[in-house]
Amino acid sequence: MISLKMSKESKRVGKARQLGVFSGLPTGALCNAHPRVRAMRADIGPLFAGAKLAGPAKTAVISPGQNAALHRTLAGAKAGDVLVVDGGGCREFGPFGDILASACRHRGIAGLVIDSTVRDLAGIREIGFPVFCLGTNPSATAKTDPGKIDGTVTCGGVRVSPGDQIVGDADGVVVIPKEISAEVLTSALAIMQREKKILADIAKGKTTCEIFNIPL
Repeated sequence: MISLKMSKESKRVGKARQLGVFSGLPTGALCNAHPRVRAMRADIGPLFAGAKLAGPAKTAVISPGQNAALHRTLAGAKAGDVLVVDGGGCREFGPFGDILASACRHRGIAGLVIDSTVRDLAGIREIGFPVFCLGTNPSATAKTDPGKIDGTVTCGGVRVSPGDQIVGDADGVVVIPKEISAEVLTSALAIMQREKKILADIAKGKTTCEIFNIPL
């Protein structure tokens, strides 16, 4: 029975691009699932309440005040991808706005994580496109620097390679190295089951010290 379950989960991971197998799994549970799952810095957060994303990374690097690489990586992205952009932590420009959000939505992109500010908050929120970033800044950008795409980048203090699984929710963004994605998925699902039992024990009156065997 266990081997059958793991086989099913492995197939789910194999379909990650189409199905977003990590969708709905809390980032906290994913961090608990494996020591190599890394959380981005706390300042990389959802642009609007309720934003969530999950999918394989499609990467880019932009320079401050430039956004050509964003357009280039989007052109080569597939449905279900999450755009992960190293913006150098810049808070002085808005390299992503409602035009790019509309283009992403049209192509089926799962979301954007960018180490930079963005602009057009109202428009992006209306479109409903999930963005995790450093906040907003309306300053315009140019397209004279091609930047870099499809390489390993650093975003929110974490190294991200193309194909790594990215998950974002109200708590932040986590990066799951692609080579351990099946293991992390299986472990995270087991953690969720254990947590259901813990909550049931609390409802029955048990203390957390009893549950976790913590001496009083």
